[in-house]
Amino acid sequence: MLVEEQATGVWLIRTATVIPDNERWLHQPEAAADLVRATAWSMQQAASDAQTDTILATLAQG
Repeated sequence: MLVEEQATGVWLIRTATVIPDNERWLHQPEAAADLVRATAWSMQQAASDAQTDTILATLAQG
């Protein structure tokens, strides 16, 4: 909400959508489209931790 005092005793109150600087990239068309695709993919895939050990070993090797 934005609150502004326009004159003594006169206040203007407006709603506002605030996007933090570090989240602004999420609202760019390309990033938003990537997120939509990733969300759709994740809804169609069963969650699994079957490859966790392999992934962690690979990351540990650098």
